[in-house]
Amino acid sequence: GGARPPPALQRLDALAPPPAEEDVHLREIYAACGISPSCADGFSDPHFFHKQWIAEEEARRRRLLDERKARRAARRSARPAQVGSASVDRKAKRVQRKKFMTFEEQMGLPAAGAASFSRGGAAPPPQQPPPPP
Repeated sequence: GGARPPPALQRLDALAPPPAEEDVHLREIYAACGISPSCADGFSDPHFFHKQWIAEEEARRRRLLDERKARRAARRSARPAQVGSASVDRKAKRVQRKKFMTFEEQMGLPAAGAASFSRGGAAPPPQQPPPPP
């Protein structure tokens, strides 16, 4: 005879055992990619190569994460041991205030009445307009 279609194994999906603990993360990734697990996957899996690629990328990601954690642990162990606290006590540097110069000060001209105001004194009195003739 001719080729027969595969049996309707998707009917058994409700009876399938839950995934193993290590497969839960991969199942979440498959779900994000739109791949739903089915009992028919054991018979013929159209997503086989995609799943293999996802598994390899996940293994690569975990390997890189483990390497990163190892490098971080090595850096932390290379630091001098702290006594009493986890942080290093540092003193702040003294802050230098920047003095902004007015145009007159930059040009070397005496500031007209503004010298006392720029040094924190009182504001100069407002000028009165001359009286009309």
